Amino acid sequence: MARGWGRSEEDLGAENEQAREDRASPGGEREEAVLESKRRGLKLSLSRIEDLLGKTTNPGRREALEAARAELLERLAQLSPHGGA
Repeated sequence: MARGWGRSEEDLGAENEQAREDRASPGGEREEAVLESKRRGLKLSLSRIEDLLGKTTNPGRREALEAARAELLERLAQLSPHGGA
């Protein structure tokens, strides 16, 4: 496999470590870890949309980004422990 393609050794190491942690943790902790991972992904997506909103001047594109932001905020609120972000 050529360099630059596929997964790096660091990625594989992190994946193996995560797999060991998943096997070692009880069900409740694993479930919480999955939820936290989803929250983190939603927050990253939200950050990216906020950045794009700051740069976009096209009204149609802004409308689409604002709709996406609203959906992400709603999904984040549903995953948050106390219903807030």
